[in-house]
Amino acid sequence: MQLNAKRVLVGGIAAGIVIFAVSFVADLVIAAIFPYDIFSLGGMRAKQDPLMVLFFLHPWVLGFAMAAAFEKFRGCFRSKGLCRGKAFGIYVWLLAGLPSAFIVYTSMDYPLGFTVSSLAGSFLYMVAAGIGLEMLSGKA
Repeated sequence: MQLNAKRVLVGGIAAGIVIFAVSFVADLVIAAIFPYDIFSLGGMRAKQDPLMVLFFLHPWVLGFAMAAAFEKFRGCFRSKGLCRGKAFGIYVWLLAGLPSAFIVYTSMDYPLGFTVSSLAGSFLYMVAAGIGLEMLSGKA
């Protein structure tokens, strides 16, 4: 099955925006409850390091990956409409977000807020991106 390049391009950009916005809000809320500063964690580069641009491109890298996967596998879901997008987001979270948070929690001595953000924040933005991709799938 050939991927629809226009849907992947539009979906990737839109999903990146959704991921950026939802993760920003989720991180603010979680950091208010469990304070931490991501730039003070061991192993993080300084904000001024030119390679940090790649860190801030993460929402769009994930958005394009999700858009391509959604385009390829959207027909595999029995549910339709927004439920399909939500299910897709949950599956992506189960495959990528949950294992990543587990690895960080079990192997690094990071603050609780970082782990909660990794777990809850990624769930929220992956589900939101999945719903956004479903909403765009018929329009692009």
